[in-house]
Amino acid sequence: MRNKKNNIRYKDNKIAYMFIAPFIIMFVFFKFYPMIYGFLVSFLNRNSVQRLNDTTFVGLSNYIKILSSKTFWISFANTMIFSLVYTAALMIFSMFLAILFNKEFKGRVIVRTFFYMPYVTNIIAVGIVWKYLLNPTKGPVNAIFRLLNMPVVPQWLNSPNLALVVTALIGVWVALAFNIITFLAALQEIPPYHIEVADLEGATFFQKVKEIIIPHLMPTFFLLLVITIINSFRNYSIIISLTNGGPGVATKVLALQIYDDAFTYMKFSLAAAEGVIFTAFIIFINGVVQRIRNRWINQ
Repeated sequence: MRNKKNNIRYKDNKIAYMFIAPFIIMFVFFKFYPMIYGFLVSFLNRNSVQRLNDTTFVGLSNYIKILSSKTFWISFANTMIFSLVYTAALMIFSMFLAILFNKEFKGRVIVRTFFYMPYVTNIIAVGIVWKYLLNPTKGPVNAIFRLLNMPVVPQWLNSPNLALVVTALIGVWVALAFNIITFLAALQEIPPYHIEVADLEGATFFQKVKEIIIPHLMPTFFLLLVITIINSFRNYSIIISLTNGGPGVATKVLALQIYDDAFTYMKFSLAAAEGVIFTAFIIFINGVVQRIRNRWINQ
């Protein structure tokens, strides 16, 4: 009997391994191997189109060069500004809108659909549309400003002071749907009697949000916060479609800097070292968020 059970278990395990084998193979070849290869290249002097056989080990030279580079720190600062604006705006707006969308009102399905459309739209198409809307001379947004006789018409994506923030907010508009849907799912888990008791006690809408809704949403909030922070650093597509790093270096984020160093200037080792530093920084930030989350749970 025991042998029969062992045979059945062996067959089940064998089938399970067959199903996960394609994923493991793809992960090793397209994720794990490139990560290890990039890490090793960061210690070489492969900063030209020379063959890999002609490169030599240079230790931490690439890392020292990067950390003493003004260009790197400008792109790093831009990345941090983009991430802060994107994360703060997305978390606040998505939670607020989810709470509103959770209430019954006419046209709720249509409104939800409109918010979900940007999330499934090609990011290049999004960039083309917003570049037209925010065109300083021909765009409809500035046409409204002129109709209102505004003394100063914003340059939006052409302004060194506005371009990065505007790009981050457009990224928020694209990503809102995922966070809203996740928050809505969490709102469905709140026991109805909590709200009913609050209504009987005469609690206002804001009191219910503060005392009931937000505490119940905090586990979901921390989960989405981690995802949002990671996505805020994956900003290459939205930047390239809207500003291409301009004007000047106003929106030159680290992801774009790594791409340019690798594929425009052929500085493969420098780009690999920047990628390692960037990855280590993301892991550090997420570690801080997890520690804050653990403290909140243990309160």
